[in-house]
Amino acid sequence: MNKLKNKTKTENIHFPLVITGYSLFTLLVIGVLLSTTIPFGMIFLNPNALHGNVAVALIALTVGALLPTLVGYLIGDHAIKSKSKVNHHFTGMLFGLLAYWIMILLSAFIVIPQEFSHEYRNITLIVLNILPTIGVILIAVMLAVSHVRSSQAKQDLIEFKPFAGLLIASAIALPLGALVQNIFTNTTNVYSFVPLLVVLALGLISYWTLRGVRVTTNGRIVWSAVSVSVLFVAMFVIPHFVSAVAGYIVQRPTVEVMTAVNLVGYALAVIVWLVYWTVQVKSFTRLRPTRKR
Repeated sequence: MNKLKNKTKTENIHFPLVITGYSLFTLLVIGVLLSTTIPFGMIFLNPNALHGNVAVALIALTVGALLPTLVGYLIGDHAIKSKSKVNHHFTGMLFGLLAYWIMILLSAFIVIPQEFSHEYRNITLIVLNILPTIGVILIAVMLAVSHVRSSQAKQDLIEFKPFAGLLIASAIALPLGALVQNIFTNTTNVYSFVPLLVVLALGLISYWTLRGVRVTTNGRIVWSAVSVSVLFVAMFVIPHFVSAVAGYIVQRPTVEVMTAVNLVGYALAVIVWLVYWTVQVKSFTRLRPTRKR
């Protein structure tokens, strides 16, 4: 009976991230189809188009947008020894969040010589969109194998220190890397510190909201990184989805309309994150307040 109760409690904690993850990935797929796959497919049907170039762009951009997180999820789904399907989905979602950071980091720091990119545009497009996926596969497979072979194979991935450290480091690495780049190029200003400060502030706010719940200090730190990751994924997916839908409604948008669409997209992303994190925090078992004697 106790095992069944513990299993139910664990699954209740996992459900918010699983549902949010599936919802965001669905919006990502729809957004990519509307903004990339369908438009390039229409161009491909044009007899005057350069079909080879269009086909490469169509495949590379679609694969580059969808494959990293999908591959991360699939690898994560097999990275835990559990009979619960929810636990498998949850682990897959955590790997999907990590895959997002790896994809963004590799995309930001891949450098291709300008001479090569001008002469071999198709190859450059393929490399820029395939390398992040390869990076995700290598890191995710090593992490998954390490978890499955460890003594924590039946426990939550949240408690696995290599994953926790990698997720936290990945969330900080992008804004920190941008700041370091600005310092080395002597382009540092007040705004250079904003991305890093935003990540740290969101992490601290998420950590603070977990006060009074039955989660260890390390667990709160990792869950805070999950919270930050969900927000950034939402801000990556939802504005793109809103913009793609708006493109079919307003054929020739003005600058004001485009600005409004972007603001709506980011606002919706923040709302989705607030709803997710509120439900997530409520899913944890609350600590009983101590009685004064």
